[in-house]
Amino acid sequence: MVWLARHWLPGREPDPETLGAALWLEQRHWEHMRAAVAAGIDKAFSGK
Repeated sequence: MVWLARHWLPGREPDPETLGAALWLEQRHWEHMRAAVAAGIDKAFSGK
């Protein structure tokens, strides 16, 4: 879990608040990636 804090919030100490923020950022990143992939697939198969 500490690696998430170092990845998303470099320079901050890995305290519980930082770890929570890093986890939230990671989850949000992957939610956006899923949406982008789904939109790309939709566009590819719709022919638009």
